[in-house]
Amino acid sequence: MHKILSSEVFPDPRLPVAEELVALDADIAPHSHAFFEIAVVVAGTGVHVSADGSVPLTAGSVVVLRPGQWHGYTECAGLVVRNAYLGTEVFGLLSGATGRAAQHPAVQHAIRLLEADLASAWTLDRLAAAVNLAPGYLVRVFGRSAGLSPIAYLQRLRAERAAGLLIETQLPIATIGTLVGWPDPSHATRRFRSHFGLSPTRYREAFRP
Repeated sequence: MHKILSSEVFPDPRLPVAEELVALDADIAPHSHAFFEIAVVVAGTGVHVSADGSVPLTAGSVVVLRPGQWHGYTECAGLVVRNAYLGTEVFGLLSGATGRAAQHPAVQHAIRLLEADLASAWTLDRLAAAVNLAPGYLVRVFGRSAGLSPIAYLQRLRAERAAGLLIETQLPIATIGTLVGWPDPSHATRRFRSHFGLSPTRYREAFRP
C-alpha cells in the first residue's frame, strides 16, 4: 500500500499545513498518510472505503483521517474533494496540547523511527536512547503530542500497516505479522483484534476488494 509522506505534501516542514482541490472520476486505490487529512466533498458522488467500511459520499460529506489510517474512493462520478492536510504537531495544538510539547523534535524523530522500522524489536528504553531523552520524559512529551504512549503508538502503527497489507496483498497472515513486528501468530492475532475488533482473517474477508 502506498504511503504518502509528509515531505511530499509540506514543502516547508516548519509549516505542516496544506490544502488542495481534487477532482476524482476514477477509483483511488487504498493508501495511507503520515499526517491528518480532512476531506470535504464539494460536488459529485462516490463511496469512501476505509477500515470502518464503505460510506456513500455526496456534497457536504466530511471525512477525517488520522496518520496511518488507510482509505480510498470508488464509484466516483464527478466527485470533487477539498482536502486539508495537517501535520501531527498542528493537530496537537488544535487538540489543546501545548505548542512546546506538540512540536518537540524528539517526538517527531521518534515517530519517524517507528514508522521506518516497524518490524524492529522496539522497547521504550531503546527508543528513548535513540532520541536522547530519558524514558519517562519521552513518555510525557509523546503523550502530550500524540495522545498515547510511544509503545501504544507503535502498536497502532503495526495494526494499521497490517490492515493495509491484508487488503492489498495475498501474503499469509503469519508473514504479515512478521513484517510489522509481530512474529508470533497468536500474539499478532490478539493485537490486531484488540485494535480493529476483528481477526486478521475476518478483516481481510470484510475489506479486501
